[in-house]
Amino acid sequence: MSGDWSAPAGHALLLLLGLGCVERPRAPAQPGTDGRQVTHVPLEAREAVRAEMRTMLGSLHDILKASMAGDTSAMREAAARSGLATAADPALEKLLPEGFLQLGVNTHQQFDELAGALATGIPRDSVVGRVVRITGACVSCHATYQLELR
Repeated sequence: MSGDWSAPAGHALLLLLGLGCVERPRAPAQPGTDGRQVTHVPLEAREAVRAEMRTMLGSLHDILKASMAGDTSAMREAAARSGLATAADPALEKLLPEGFLQLGVNTHQQFDELAGALATGIPRDSVVGRVVRITGACVSCHATYQLELR
């Protein structure tokens, strides 16, 4: 039964995000109490960003798991799952700080580059180095930005 709800729910989310983006220009980030830049966003936008981050975390887990099994095909599929084509709705661009967006695009591109490199048979050490760069981008983003509800 849940499959019957996924398409309408996705369309509703995109509509809500679109409406939220049309009504308000990009808000500047404000300093938070812990030093991170706080950006206020609607609930739907925060949930979309969090879902995207959970997908990337799942991809990292699956890359490492497949690496332990020597399954480069599964590693490639896991990396591709978080590539640039899977980034959140572009309508979010009006709600998020430029630096946040740049880190996000860079991270998705790194997943794409890893997927492409895995298709050519890169060494395992190179995979680990690329995963370190990807997680470094995640750490940097989480240390710099905080999304709070409007």
